[in-house]
Amino acid sequence: FFSAPPFVMNDQENKRFTWDKKEYEAKAKERLNKAFDDLRAQKYGRKPMLEPAKPQRDWLQARDGQLNLDEKAGRCQVANMGLAANQQAGFYCKVCDCVVKDSANYLDHINGKKHQRNLGMSMRVERVTVDQVRRKFDDLKRKREEEYAAKGDLESRLEANHDEFERQERERKELKKQRRKEKERLESEGALQMSDAESSALAAMGLPTGFG
Repeated sequence: FFSAPPFVMNDQENKRFTWDKKEYEAKAKERLNKAFDDLRAQKYGRKPMLEPAKPQRDWLQARDGQLNLDEKAGRCQVANMGLAANQQAGFYCKVCDCVVKDSANYLDHINGKKHQRNLGMSMRVERVTVDQVRRKFDDLKRKREEEYAAKGDLESRLEANHDEFERQERERKELKKQRRKEKERLESEGALQMSDAESSALAAMGLPTGFG
């Protein structure tokens, strides 16, 4: 039997396992300085230095727009996987740059953690106080009153327009009636003048102008 040759490390492998002493000395010095600063802060009653905190995400918020999931109902679309994501068949999410094939999965996606994270929100809901709830109710009440006021103004304008239309319609009918009466008067005067002229012509010819 032949024994395995002894392990020999060449120059290239030796370079791979060489420690960078300067780099590790700098890291060790940085750790010692931080530990010394923490001890000194505790000695003088100060809080030790902490690592910078990660940016806090916003609270989970309700959607303020319509999804319009039924806008594609009854449509036919060719499924082509070679197109860009926003041109493929299905529901495209521009926040996550992905395509979901049906509305149920699309709802699950936009309500999921990944989508909310890309929006910059967490899955936690803010705990509100009683005063915040009251202010929210006051805002909703004010908006509803404004909508009712706008609706009342619209109804009053429609009523005023209706009254104006009826007034113009009455004036038009009255003017038409006056024109018809004037036409009848002119026609009757013309017929009377014509009968007088005919009587004069008959009298000039010695013919009787009446009967009896």
